[in-house]
Amino acid sequence: MAQEQQKTFNPKDIFNQPIQIGMLVRDLEEYLERLDKVLGMGPFRIVDYPPAGEEMFREYRGKQGNFKAKFCFYHLGNIELELIQPLEGESVWEEFLEKHGPGLHHLKFLVPEFEGIKQYMSANGYDISQQGDAVGINKGRIWAYYNTYEDIGFDVEIMNQ
Repeated sequence: MAQEQQKTFNPKDIFNQPIQIGMLVRDLEEYLERLDKVLGMGPFRIVDYPPAGEEMFREYRGKQGNFKAKFCFYHLGNIELELIQPLEGESVWEEFLEKHGPGLHHLKFLVPEFEGIKQYMSANGYDISQQGDAVGINKGRIWAYYNTYEDIGFDVEIMNQ
């Protein structure tokens, strides 16, 4: 089945239009001040993840996740810049910061469905490292990270359409 899926699944059809550049930071407020000072960026949309009082699907390395973070969004033309400051709990974000420090974490792609991509990524040695319910304008969708850093220098995030 994996070979059949691999023949019909063409990554060029899916991974050709990123919708987001994701970065990890230690201090979101300080980083936003620098973006404003250096590049004149702002205002920014900042949200808590998960939103206060909301129970959400969160999974870290195949187990129920307890991670919390601050997300910040800013539109750069047709690409969204997302800044993430992990706050608590085990997460790929905290792992990344410990290993690599602040910087580029992921490119995000909208996908028509998860299963074919999951089979393709798994067949190529990549499993979902973290996933969860989306918030805000993307509520009702699921996002998932694949740890592709060692091979391409950033992770891949997918979110269903």
